[in-house]
Formats: sequence, structure tokens, C-alpha cells
Amino acid sequence: MAVNHTHTTTSGAAIHYTESGKRTGQIVLLLHGLGGSTRTFEPLLPHLPTEQYRTIGVDFEGFGNSPLSNTVISVQRYVSDVDDLLASLQGYDSHEGRDKTDEQSPVIIGHSLGSIVALQYASMHPNSVSGLGLLGVGRSASHIPAARERMLALAKKVREEGIHAAADTAVVSNFGVSEKPSPEAKQAVREAVATSNPDAYAMTCEAIVSPSHIDPDYSKISCPAVFVSGREDRLSPPERAQELSRMLGGPTAVYVVEGGHQPILSDLRSTARAMEKLFAMLES
Repeated sequence: MAVNHTHTTTSGAAIHYTESGKRTGQIVLLLHGLGGSTRTFEPLLPHLPTEQYRTIGVDFEGFGNSPLSNTVISVQRYVSDVDDLLASLQGYDSHEGRDKTDEQSPVIIGHSLGSIVALQYASMHPNSVSGLGLLGVGRSASHIPAARERMLALAKKVREEGIHAAADTAVVSNFGVSEKPSPEAKQAVREAVATSNPDAYAMTCEAIVSPSHIDPDYSKISCPAVFVSGREDRLSPPERAQELSRMLGGPTAVYVVEGGHQPILSDLRSTARAMEKLFAMLES
């Protein structure tokens, strides 16, 4: 059973995180997407090697059980909060020692926004990440007018109509056009978004397409990385995963699974198989 904790970062954010698995094991860090939480990964947990690893699920500020503590949110703030949390968990100063190659360096599995944060962190600290699992992978969209317009419109809609408007949108956009998600899958997405802090949700929409959010140097990332992309993902199509996989500096694999932007909900079996591949790559 997962144990709940709170870590206060240097930015003042009170980050809720869950801990399960082997207390002394190598960390597997789980980072959710926009409107998600630690619950995003609950269906996947039984398929991860938790008996060998220390599994840490994180709620970004303003999502899940982490309150909104600051008036400004940015992708780099999320990266900084992750760095701060990892420093605390691993017992080192966040400004010292993190770039030393260590067999105990964490594995990071991120969905959507979480994959953006994972890639940014791995590029900044290439010797401090053992492997990456990237589901519905994202990247900077500030230079894409249509994407910028869509995200800014969503932020405006949340501020004017409330968070339930975003929940209604997500239930449609997160699944493939021809997909027939179960009522439970749709409810999981709706509930996750609806319980998000509306200001945090709106600010995160804006942060994703902010001019200050630029792609990292992907070539610096040398650890194994496995991409999982929904065949009908309208937010992050398989072509994006293929493109990014070619930009990384280490071994990669791309799995195209059924469904849209929620591979854990839409095709858990194939997503679990992809994660098995990631851990196999780490051992080879």
C-alpha cells in the first residue's frame, strides 16, 4: 500500500507524493499530465517491478493533493520542484552531487506534461537519470500558432466557466475518434481534471505554450528511453514520438498502442509491455 507524504520545496510548494515498493530500492518517479495526479498511474503500478524499486508518485503543484502555493507556474518551476524532491529523497543537496553517475539514479516515467518535465530534467542532468518512460510525449508548442491558440483558449475557458468546462473538453480530446472508452475510463479523466485547482490548470495551459518554455537539448539525453503513443492520439500523435526518439542521444524504442492520449486507460496491456521493455533495457 502506498504511503502519503508531503515535501515543501524551496519555492514554497507543498508537494504531495506517494511511496510504495522497496524502501531502499532505486527510485521510479511517476509524473502525471495536465489535469492528472498520482492516480493516473494506479492501473500501471501492478505491472511495474515494485518489489525491486522505490516507486514515487508526484502530484504537481495545484493538482491531486498538492495545493496551489504560488501565483506563477512554469515548466521550469515543475522541473525545479522535481529536482528538489529528488534531492530530499536521495539525501543530497540539490545544488551538489546530482550530476554524478550513480546506479541509483532514478527512472522517470512521465505522461504528457510529465514527459515534458522528465525530458527537461534529463537534459539538464544527463548523468542523473537511468531511464525514461514517455507516455503521450509532449514538447514546447510556443512556436505553433494553432497549439498556442488552443491552450490559451482553454485557459480562458477555465477562468470564465470553471474547471468543469476543462473536464468536459478532456473527456473528448483524451480519447481517439473511433475509440469507445469505458464509462470508468471517461469518469477517471473527468474526475481527475474536475478536482484540479482551476488557477493551476489555467496557468499550466499557459506555461506549456509560453515563449519561456523551449525545448531542451535532447541530444544530451543518453539513458534508455521508451516512448508510448496512442494510435489515435490527437494531442500527441505517434509521429511526435518517432521524431523525438531520433533526437535523443541514447537507445530508444517506440510503442504505438491502441487508443488516444490516455494509454494506461486505453491499452494497459501494451503500455505495461512497453514499460517491461524499458526495465529490460536498463538491465542489459
